[in-house]
Amino acid sequence: MWFKVEQERSSTGQKYAVRCNSEIAGKPVVEERLVKGVTEARKTAEILASSLNVTATVYGTDTDGEFVYGVYEVSEGAAVATDPLIKRLYAESAAASLTLRDQLLAEIPEDTIKGFATMSAALGYIVAQHKQIKRSATPQLGYSTLFRIFCGGKDPSILSLPSDDATIAILTRKLTDLPGWMWLSELPGLGSADNSAVMPAWRPKKVTLTIDDELHVIRPRTVFRGIVPETGAQFMLIVQMPDRSSGSVGLIYREQDEAAVVALVRQLLRESTPFKGRVVLINRDLRTVRSRMSDRSWNDIVPHEHARRELDFIAASIRNRDMLKAEGLSIRRGLLLSGPPGDGKSTAIECFVNDIAGEATILIVEAVEHIRAVYHLAQTLAPAVVILEDLDLMTKSRQNPYAGTNKDDVTGELLQVLSGGSAYDDIITIATTNHPEAIDEALAKRAGRFDAHIRMGYPSDEDKLRILELYLDRFGVNDELTRRRLQQTLSRDFGRLHLVPAHIEEFVKAGIKRARLARRPPEYLDFEPGIEATKSIATQKPATA
Repeated sequence: MWFKVEQERSSTGQKYAVRCNSEIAGKPVVEERLVKGVTEARKTAEILASSLNVTATVYGTDTDGEFVYGVYEVSEGAAVATDPLIKRLYAESAAASLTLRDQLLAEIPEDTIKGFATMSAALGYIVAQHKQIKRSATPQLGYSTLFRIFCGGKDPSILSLPSDDATIAILTRKLTDLPGWMWLSELPGLGSADNSAVMPAWRPKKVTLTIDDELHVIRPRTVFRGIVPETGAQFMLIVQMPDRSSGSVGLIYREQDEAAVVALVRQLLRESTPFKGRVVLINRDLRTVRSRMSDRSWNDIVPHEHARRELDFIAASIRNRDMLKAEGLSIRRGLLLSGPPGDGKSTAIECFVNDIAGEATILIVEAVEHIRAVYHLAQTLAPAVVILEDLDLMTKSRQNPYAGTNKDDVTGELLQVLSGGSAYDDIITIATTNHPEAIDEALAKRAGRFDAHIRMGYPSDEDKLRILELYLDRFGVNDELTRRRLQQTLSRDFGRLHLVPAHIEEFVKAGIKRARLARRPPEYLDFEPGIEATKSIATQKPATA
């Protein structure tokens, strides 16, 4: 509601100052904008008052000094205004109108007055409904307008920096306490990169993270005014989140300040990411961040020889990424590990991840609806390794008409992100599957998507003995008779069965557990129940002709 105060006085040179008092993060803040011309003064007062939900006062100056030209307050009418000046002027005008009313009513017939009253009530209802509709459809606020209100100047330049929702949430929480930053809590809503406007109807979703076993639930804050410390340049930062896990920050600044503003915000984003150089477990609703997957290393297992060589090659590529890039070579690679359950695929990946922990970002995808968002995140954290466990369950063969349709979307997105022209050069993809035949041929058999496919399968008799010895040494089984009997059992009783490393690990651990609970050294009898259980679940070898 605009109320002009002075009827006679006019500002010298038509220059005005628009001022208002607001509260930012519990602290009083005085905002002042210098404008030229009556029209611009009224427009600025309206924008400032509507945006901050406060009273904006327009001051002018003439030969007698500064005077109040007008006041703008967001309210239903002068009667409920909070500004004392508006209340006084309203009271004076109301008293004058009452005198005029008495004079008019004395000359108007009673029926005519009733007719006016009915029409007035109808018009009042229409006005009330219109105001309700207007309140429910809050208009968007343009980036340029926002910049002129809080930073001044002409139409600014605009740029968007990509990021992820967790980094943005942590950054915006940090900005409220940093010197030189002002959180404009009165401006709810998210920015739209396409429209260059804050959309009041859009609200950021909460971000749920578990970082080193500590749960964090953060709702991003959205609109800030920032200042470059070195130059004092003012700019705006607006959160933009087009989908659930990706996003960006919109920067609005003067053209000459672009380099300093972008450098400052890029540095803040790097400092705020919880993912860089960490191990990240991704599912639909929660991301868990760790420094390592576990304490297991290559020395703790008997790895599949070919898989170990390929994973060591990938680790060396990551460590020598700069050298390869100088020669125009990328570290991009796709590796598919297949074989029966328990053959050591996940264990090999675990040892590989622990080996390069801190040298690359590892994204372990447990469940996902939009694989492109995962690769978008990986690219911002490069070098990165995306691990897709049980790829056959995550995707489906497009030749199967009875499979779920949502998996087809994941398959299509994965085909695109792994393909030549649109591939992410600083990302390595490692996938596992128990059923390679269930994977779409365009994924599994097309060069450039998975460069290597290693079928791990069952260990040889020599490797099975090495695995047994490894676990017996780890748990301190020193009795030679027990060790020899276990070796004979492995060769004789399990000779007709397909064993994987997990089978051997489980029956050894079961025996150790029985001995520990009995408070004595392990004996062969401790291992017998586990051996029998393994026989019942292991696969029979096919009969030879």
